[in-house]
Amino acid sequence: MSSSRVGLRLAACLLNISEARRKYVVENIAKAALLDKNGKKHPQVSVLNIFSNQDYNRSVITIAASVDKLVDKCNQA
Repeated sequence: MSSSRVGLRLAACLLNISEARRKYVVENIAKAALLDKNGKKHPQVSVLNIFSNQDYNRSVITIAASVDKLVDKCNQA
């Protein structure tokens, strides 16, 4: 689906990770969600929120993207 089409389908993805005490690790994971396999930023992917709980050492990163881009990211993992 082209990004120029009206009615672009968006989806949100919640990444739950077992890390909150090392902020740089959480930030690097959030940055990686924005990049393709060549290290270039996807223009249709955004990090909406990062919530970290240091007591439980857990973080949730919320990303939004076109459905097609999320499928691509899942297939890269």
